[in-house]
Amino acid sequence: MAFLLHSYDYLEIVNDGRMVGKYCGQRTGQNILLTGDRILIKFHSDNSGEERGFLIHFTAGCHGKYFS
Repeated sequence: MAFLLHSYDYLEIVNDGRMVGKYCGQRTGQNILLTGDRILIKFHSDNSGEERGFLIHFTAGCHGKYFS
């Protein structure tokens, strides 16, 4: 996961109702392994400024098979 954003913008990840984290700033090459039935990826942005934004790569798997 790599993204650059304004200080009031963030990406929030929730896995089966449990907060995994809020991510802001610049993070490159970070992998997060999630398991469960429900994953919420929430992008939050306000109108206080414009920067480059988010870049995310998501891969899902089921019973040993993976999907992008």
